[in-house]
This record gives sequence, C-alpha cells and structure tokens, in this order.
Amino acid sequence: MENACKKIPPSKRIAYVAVMCALLIAAQYVFSFVVGVEIVTVLLVCFASVCGVRSGVICAVAFSLLRCLVYGFSPATVILYLLYYPFLAAVSGGLGHIKDETFKRCPAALIICVNSLLCALMAACALVYGFDVIKVSKLWKTTAYVLVWVIFGLCFAELVAFNALVAANRVFKKDTATLLKLFTFASVAAVCTVCFTLLDDVITPLVAGSTKLTALSYFYASFTAMLPQTVCSIVTVLTLYLPVCAVLKKATSK
Repeated sequence: MENACKKIPPSKRIAYVAVMCALLIAAQYVFSFVVGVEIVTVLLVCFASVCGVRSGVICAVAFSLLRCLVYGFSPATVILYLLYYPFLAAVSGGLGHIKDETFKRCPAALIICVNSLLCALMAACALVYGFDVIKVSKLWKTTAYVLVWVIFGLCFAELVAFNALVAANRVFKKDTATLLKLFTFASVAAVCTVCFTLLDDVITPLVAGSTKLTALSYFYASFTAMLPQTVCSIVTVLTLYLPVCAVLKKATSK
C-alpha cells in the first residue's frame, strides 16, 4: 500500500500532506495541555503507513518546521524534530509497504525483530527499577516506577499476544496478518518514543551548552515525561491504528 497514494497525482498528494500536517499541529496543540498525552505518533505512523515513505517524510519535515509558528523557534527542538519524525515516518512507511502476504507467512525475521524490540524495552524497564535510575522526589519516583511497570506489563502483554498470534498462524493456519501488523507497529512506536527522549537528552544539553549537572537534571526531568508518553504511544497505536488507517485509505482512494 505505497500504497494508497502511489497512483495519486502530485497535486492531490500535496493536498493530503498539507491536511495531515495541519492535523498534526492541531493535535499536538490540543493535547499539549495534558501532560504525557500525545497523538502525533499514531497519526504520523498511520499516514506514513498508508501513503508511503515519501509522503510521510515530507509531512514530518513540514510539521517539524511549521510547528515553530505555534511554539516559537527553538534550535534544539527543531533539530530534534527534524531528526526524529522523518525517521519515524520512514520506518512506518517502510513497514506499511510490506504486503499482508508477508505477515501471513510470519517470517522468522519479523518474529525475531518484534520479540527483540519488546524484550529490550522490558529489560530496560527492569534495569531502571533494579538500579534505581530515577533520582527525583519520593512522590514523583513512586509515580514514575508505577509507569515503568505499566510499560513493562503492556510490553509483556504485547509479547504474549504477538507470539500467540504467530502460533495461531503457523499451527492452526489462522489469518492473523492484520493483528500481527498492528502489534509490530505498536512495538516500533514504543521503542521510537523512548529513542525520542534519549535523543532529546543528548541534543538539548549540547545545543544549550549545559554543564554535566544540568544535563543530568534535564535527563531526570525528561525521563518522567517519557514514561506516560510511551504508555500513550502503545495504547493509541493498539486502539487507533486500524480505524485511522481505514479512514485514510478510504479518503485517499477517492
């Protein structure tokens, strides 16, 4: 499905990118008032998955630049967004380009990739808790560690569900391609959300010329914001990916 937009004239492609870019900016602005809740990831993932890498990357670049009109120009944020969101769009567009027949076959590479992503995220959660990485106030620490275990639990549930679908596909010959694709996108979205924060922890202190202590403080502050965002990414992709993609396919097929 490079998808649905593959045969669409350039004029319509530009229109679709423009509408989606405006939707991303509006969604980010509306949900910016709720800490830890973001809807940009699932919308961009769906758009790139349906319309392909090129449209997704163009939309991501336009969004990264035009959002400055709302939030102001911040060099660190612009660099971060221009690195992260085009990458997310490229990955999502590449996954969306994979045919459903491939998911039906359940290739070993797909199984290993998804299991590795989920296990890596679960291991990271366990290490964060085990080594008491979060150095914030006692109240925030308790909340943060609850979110760490929520992420762990969601990833574990995804892991079990994904492998159950693989077993149903291979052993019982059930068609689970759609759900396998869904869990694949959810896993990628979760890992990419974590990578976004880690990238921010590097770029922002470097651009600002922060001291080691200031950079460490920024890391702890951004870490507590990353946890609810990761949970949000997993939940929104699992619940909204299929219906949003269905709407986008219908809209771009006209």
